[in-house]
Amino acid sequence: MRIVGICSGGGHLTELLMIMRHLPPCDAVLTEERAVARNAGCNMPLLPICDPHRSPWNFLLNARQAVRYFIRLRPSVVVSTGAGMTVPFFLLGRIFGATCIFVETGARVSTPSMTGRLLYRLSHLFIVQNAELLQFYKKAVVASILPKS
Repeated sequence: MRIVGICSGGGHLTELLMIMRHLPPCDAVLTEERAVARNAGCNMPLLPICDPHRSPWNFLLNARQAVRYFIRLRPSVVVSTGAGMTVPFFLLGRIFGATCIFVETGARVSTPSMTGRLLYRLSHLFIVQNAELLQFYKKAVVASILPKS
């Protein structure tokens, strides 16, 4: 089983790395270039991918990189915590038969993210961390990645 994670930097990456600790060893985590540099000592392989920040040109670059990484890594499972930069790679995963898991960020308590709304229908498993989001994602599973105190 080849597992690849993809997310933007910051909190999304922190959440994804927490999730990946509970899965079989992953092949790579794709994230923005600055996050790769900041997390150089991470025990998981981090690979840089362009974060488009709503720029059409950068989105095309992101999509091209997603295709190259997908061909190289050939994941059977794609896990994402968002944001928008993850959409092309996640879509490729769905098209080519990978199991696609999306975890809505814990920062979303009462309103869905744009990425979550886009990827909800493409996900095999969609996880929300707050039950209030079930009104938007009827088939989601409620599970928190935060440890219980």
